[in-house]
Amino acid sequence: MSTQAEGNVGCHRENDVRAKGNQNDMPYVRMLEEYVSQHYVPFHTPGHKIGKSAPVLLQHWMGPALPYDLGVMYALDDLHEPEGPLKEAQELAAQLYGAEHTWFSINGTTAIIQAMILGTVGEGDAIIVPREAHRSVIGGLVLSGARPIYMEGRFSERWGVPLGASVDEVCRTMDAHPEAKALLLVHPNYYGIGVAIEDIVEEAHRRGVIVLVDEAHGPHLPFGKIMPLEAIAAGADVVAQSTHKLAGSLTQTSMLHAQGKLVDYRRITQAHQLLQSTSPNYIFIASLDMARHQLATEGRQLVAATERLSVSVRHRLRTITGIAVPEANDFGGDGGLDCTKILIDFKGLQLSGREAEQRLRKHRIEVELVQGYHVLILLTIGDDETSANALVQAVAAVSKERLDELHRMNIEGVQGKHSDPAHELGREAITALAGSEVRLPKPDVVLTPRQAWQAKRETVALTDAIGRISGETISYYPPGIPFLGMGERITPDVVAYIKRRRSLGYVPNGAKDESLQTIVVCNEE
Repeated sequence: MSTQAEGNVGCHRENDVRAKGNQNDMPYVRMLEEYVSQHYVPFHTPGHKIGKSAPVLLQHWMGPALPYDLGVMYALDDLHEPEGPLKEAQELAAQLYGAEHTWFSINGTTAIIQAMILGTVGEGDAIIVPREAHRSVIGGLVLSGARPIYMEGRFSERWGVPLGASVDEVCRTMDAHPEAKALLLVHPNYYGIGVAIEDIVEEAHRRGVIVLVDEAHGPHLPFGKIMPLEAIAAGADVVAQSTHKLAGSLTQTSMLHAQGKLVDYRRITQAHQLLQSTSPNYIFIASLDMARHQLATEGRQLVAATERLSVSVRHRLRTITGIAVPEANDFGGDGGLDCTKILIDFKGLQLSGREAEQRLRKHRIEVELVQGYHVLILLTIGDDETSANALVQAVAAVSKERLDELHRMNIEGVQGKHSDPAHELGREAITALAGSEVRLPKPDVVLTPRQAWQAKRETVALTDAIGRISGETISYYPPGIPFLGMGERITPDVVAYIKRRRSLGYVPNGAKDESLQTIVVCNEE
């Protein structure tokens, strides 16, 4: 990718020559500020009228931002059919990332993942999907009517994490299903683990298959020195990014990028229109313009500093007794690892991830994800030595506290005394997490998600559900990866997975009955 910015950012591809815009500009922000400065008297939505009638607490929270919360009007461009400054802002984002077209989203990455599916596949079309895909993919399948073909993917038993599909598995799946119109990849995944994206894209395009990428956790990739290769640079056709997750835009804002001749941009635009609010929040949109500008002008320095901080934190964590932190070679390394995603493993302390999370919270540390024996933390451009030190010190404190407990428990055992019930509970959790506990059950697709969505349904006891077709998509959130999708057969493995998770205190997302004593199934009569 060529140097895209007027500032200091160059991305991975060096041979991609595109017309440059002024990356130092923020056209949408500039338009919004100019409009507010003209002090029009509003006789339009929203009802708070430039904040005057907003609740006092909202005025206190939002302060000078409230006047920018404006209603839909021609003077402020149109998210659905941008023609002016918003179009310019999206073009600047496309140039920065090396795409041919970019769409802004104020409905999160969920909406644009669904838009890229709806915009590329339709009723009955086959789409190859990794089992570790986010639940938003199921939503896209419901909307499009497409038929999923799942790849099992690789899995690390030691670390309890998905590793993504290999090139060989992708090729085998495409060859076994030549009818597949599209391939969806997750790159990098929640843990920062990438796939061999360039090789996979090449093989897919050789077969005429469209490549869609959930790159929710990769908006910062082009600006790092040791990051996995970004999907657009690898030649992927449509790529969804959560700009808010690891860059500087507001929560619920994302970008969708596309390139090449395999996709119909107008169809994707129409899908995007279906899934975005007709009353978009202008502050959200402006934050995307601001985040793009920040990455263009400061991205290299900010991400490089975060990489250095991450390397340091990883080293310091590994010196703590009972703590393990994997590196890229522990996962195979063929697709790279985003070092700013740090898996902290507490197996050496006989702590489940859930127990570790609870103990870290007592030290005022909030983690991103809990699974198996580990927690996952994200370091971003918003971190510094202060936050890094707080994390390392909290993990060290948990280690010391747990080692003291284990020592006391050992002495008590020798003396014939009973251990604390809380510690016994911890040992039960560790036992339940043995082996491949966190591996997702293999899906058995019977109906497309749309067919299951439209089917009549009934609620049955979980014990009576084996062999029935699920009418729900159920996951544990985060990471929001379904262990059961609507239209899939409920197998003994699914029921066993539910029972194990329930015993560990996890609460499901997407189930009518959050206890999962009962489950919604399709009525097959």
